[in-house]
Amino acid sequence: MPETFASFEEFREITKINAEKLQIKHPRILVDGNEMLRFHGTTIACSLGINGSSNPCTLDQCGLCQILRLGFSANHKFEDTIGVFTASTCGKAIGSIKSFNKPFMRKCVIVCRVIAGRINNPLQEIQEMSYSDYDSLVKNINCQLDIEELIVLNPRGVLPCFVVMYKL
Repeated sequence: MPETFASFEEFREITKINAEKLQIKHPRILVDGNEMLRFHGTTIACSLGINGSSNPCTLDQCGLCQILRLGFSANHKFEDTIGVFTASTCGKAIGSIKSFNKPFMRKCVIVCRVIAGRINNPLQEIQEMSYSDYDSLVKNINCQLDIEELIVLNPRGVLPCFVVMYKL
């Protein structure tokens, strides 16, 4: 939707403006808001994608259609943090899906553009800052210091681009 894209780009500009005000300048944030590609896992409770069906449903339990129609929501809690969970791999995104063992639920992964902005990294020393000083939070880092799991605090910073549906 054009409105979703416009909101995403507006959030990027706000992130860049906020980065300009910091004492320590982060070049990547100043240039593109620290944009990255990430994966988000969710459920499908309707026939979207089956036999060419392409109209999003209005079912509350259909995570994919809710995201396609309304955008991401920061109301979802993931490990005590409110925000949008994203992962560096499809496997981690699929593993994060809570389908509650309902047989009619299918799973999918959405490839997203993410404005990560300023990231709260638990391995870095934090000097009395609150979550409000950050745009994203690291939840898991691998041994090569790659961010495996990232919570984006503002849902406007996550733009769905592609959907990969699985037969499991």
